[in-house]
Amino acid sequence: MAWLNEKHKKIAKTLVQVILVLAVLYLLLTKLLSFFAPFLIAFLIAYIIEKPVSLLQKRFRLPRGVASAVSLAVFMVLAGGLIGFLFYRLFMEVWDLTKVNMGYQNILPRIQEWIDLGGAWYAGLPPEVVNTVESSLKGILSKIGDTATLGINSILNAMIKVLTSLPQSLLYTVITLVAAFFFSRDKQRISRFVYSQLPENWDSKAKGIKDDLLAALIGYVRALLIMVTITFFQILPGYIILGVKYSLFLAIATAVADFLPVLGPGTVLIPGAVIHLINGSYFQAVGFLILYMIVTVVRQFIEPRIVGGNIGLHPLVTLIFIYLGYRVFGFTGLILGPVFAILVKSLQKAGILPAWKSSE
Repeated sequence: MAWLNEKHKKIAKTLVQVILVLAVLYLLLTKLLSFFAPFLIAFLIAYIIEKPVSLLQKRFRLPRGVASAVSLAVFMVLAGGLIGFLFYRLFMEVWDLTKVNMGYQNILPRIQEWIDLGGAWYAGLPPEVVNTVESSLKGILSKIGDTATLGINSILNAMIKVLTSLPQSLLYTVITLVAAFFFSRDKQRISRFVYSQLPENWDSKAKGIKDDLLAALIGYVRALLIMVTITFFQILPGYIILGVKYSLFLAIATAVADFLPVLGPGTVLIPGAVIHLINGSYFQAVGFLILYMIVTVVRQFIEPRIVGGNIGLHPLVTLIFIYLGYRVFGFTGLILGPVFAILVKSLQKAGILPAWKSSE
């Protein structure tokens, strides 16, 4: 064991610490998040309304409890109105979408027409090849149609489930809003209580980690929302110009698909272009492809900068952690990767983990 000198021990200890921290964070984010979701959302709401609360206290000399109540009420009206409007529009569009023939029945005849244009070449193929090609096309198109129908029905069922579970949703909403009020009103008291439970030498480190982590996580969420919003406002006008029905629902679906690896919005745009092409809607097909190219170029250019800029990491570091997160944890890792990077940076700044050597 002579090789296990102090340097090796320090490295091994650091690796164990990092692994344990990442494992705990992964457990918290993937297993325990749903249990504490109302209180985490309440904490986020309290953070959002903190500036209005402080403004009401200073300008109108209101007690903090009254300022918190007023700010929370305004937030409820604005957020509730926006969510209600979007939910209604989406519900109506998805409901109509389930009744509409998406054009899959017209695709096979169009493909058959294209094949028939081959004339003698197609007629000269062995019957087994022709049967195999047509059978495969029917199977692929049937699977695509079933998948699309299943996806739309799943979304509709989820929205109906929200409507039918109003008592439970109302309970969660009340708990979240009441918790947000107390988080906001008693911010200083809660902070003092939490810090008083920590060992004395942990106090300053915990405060530093909390400030850095909270700022970075808020920045990360802001970056994700910015990315989705940019994609949405690129897609929605394009869909409207192309005359796409249910443009709001499809624009939101395309924007959310921006989180998917490799294809991203192409998950919606590329199949849409193919369907329009086969149906003879060449203008819409070309429009979908142009939208895909625009969104892809913009996304690749701004994603590392927006995410990195909002969480204080170099764009290359952000990109590396996004990739590693995806490779290790799959789709969830796209979100968890930068979160791990944020946590490691905060722990290094607090002196709990060794910092990288400076090149300056």
